[in-house]
Amino acid sequence: MYGIIEYNEEGLPKCEICGKYYNRVVSHVRQSHDMSAKDYKKEYGFDNKKGICSEKSANATRIKTMSNYDTVIAQNLLVGGKKSRFKQGSEGRTKDKVTEQTRIRLSEQFNSIK
Repeated sequence: MYGIIEYNEEGLPKCEICGKYYNRVVSHVRQSHDMSAKDYKKEYGFDNKKGICSEKSANATRIKTMSNYDTVIAQNLLVGGKKSRFKQGSEGRTKDKVTEQTRIRLSEQFNSIK
């Protein structure tokens, strides 16, 4: 199924290349298939902004991030993120630069608030 992440009964997402299940598919893809996350997600129709990992792995990352909140948020996002923020007059991301999965996600979000 193009663009839909498949999970097994243990909640592990499937690698579309080899058909096996992993906690963090993108890490596996980089190490085993020598493919970047961006290329993998584009090839199989996944949203480039979303991770492909198990709920257990996502929760572990969330806990670790929150334990380092001051560094992660204050330093990385507030200070380090200045260069990537939208600037007045910028054309931003045009429709041709948005992936199909992002279009679907945004459309679903928009329709849910109508």
